[in-house]
Amino acid sequence: MRAFLSPLLLMLGLAGPALAQAPSGPSAANSAPDESWLSYPGPEAPAPPPEPLPPPLPVRTSGGRVTQSRPPPEPLKPNRVSLYGGGVLEPGRVGAGLMLGFPLASARVSVGVLPRLDAGIGVDSLYGIMNEVRGYARFELVQGEEAHLAVSVEGGHAFFLSTPSQEEFGARYFTGRRNWNVAPGLVGSLPLGVRTRGFLDVRYLLAFDTQPFQRTPLGGRPEGVQVSGNFLFRAGLEVPFSERTSYIVMVGANIQGREEDAAFMPAVGVGVVTGF
Repeated sequence: MRAFLSPLLLMLGLAGPALAQAPSGPSAANSAPDESWLSYPGPEAPAPPPEPLPPPLPVRTSGGRVTQSRPPPEPLKPNRVSLYGGGVLEPGRVGAGLMLGFPLASARVSVGVLPRLDAGIGVDSLYGIMNEVRGYARFELVQGEEAHLAVSVEGGHAFFLSTPSQEEFGARYFTGRRNWNVAPGLVGSLPLGVRTRGFLDVRYLLAFDTQPFQRTPLGGRPEGVQVSGNFLFRAGLEVPFSERTSYIVMVGANIQGREEDAAFMPAVGVGVVTGF
C-alpha cells in the first residue's frame, strides 16, 4: 500500500518528512554510506621481519667431499717467553724449562722482577752422579723489538756422589765443576725466520774446590780452596709452537782449564720452555 501511495504523496509534496527517515530492514545496512575512505591512508603497516641470512655455501673439494667455508683463524700472538736467550720475562710472568742432554740435564723456574730483570732457581744434574742447585739472574742490556742482549750470572753449590780421591773420570772430569761454582756471561738472541729465535750464551765458569787432596806422595799438601776457570759456549734455537711454549735445541762445548778435567767437552741438549 505504501509503495502505491508514495508516488501520489510525492506529487502532493507531502512525503518529504516521511522519506527523510532512514529506511529500516535489511536494505538499511546496504544503503548506509561507506565512511572507510575517510580514514585513508589508515595506520602504517608494521615493517616485515628481516630475512635470515642464507647458510654458507658448501665448498666441494677435489676429493669430492662437501665442506662449509669457515672464517680465517686469528693470527698467532708472538711468543716472548725465553729462559735461554737474551730476552727477559715480563714483570710478574713465570717461566719454566726442562732440558735433557749430555753431560747435564737441567730444570729451572724464573720470574720477571723488573722490566729489564728476571731471576730464578734451577737444578743441573749429571743424572744423579752430580746435582747442583743454582740461582741465576739476567739483566737486559739491549731491549730491541726482536734482538736482545743480556748479562747473566749463575751460581750454586754442587753435591757429588763420590769424593775427589775416589773419582778419576767422573762428574768433575766431565763438567769442570767443583763444590761451589759461579758463571757470569753474556746472552744474546736474534730472530731466525718467521717464528724461530737463535740464541748464543758465552760464560766464564769459576769453580771453587773445597775438597783438595794430595795426589802424589811428594806433591805436598794442597791449599784449602783451589780455583779453576773454564769457558762455556752454548748456541741453539727456540722454536715457539704456541703463545707461551717453545722447543729448545742446544749445542755447545766446555773448554776446561784444570789438568784433572777434560780439556774439551761437547754439550748437547733438547728441551721445552713454557710460561704462566
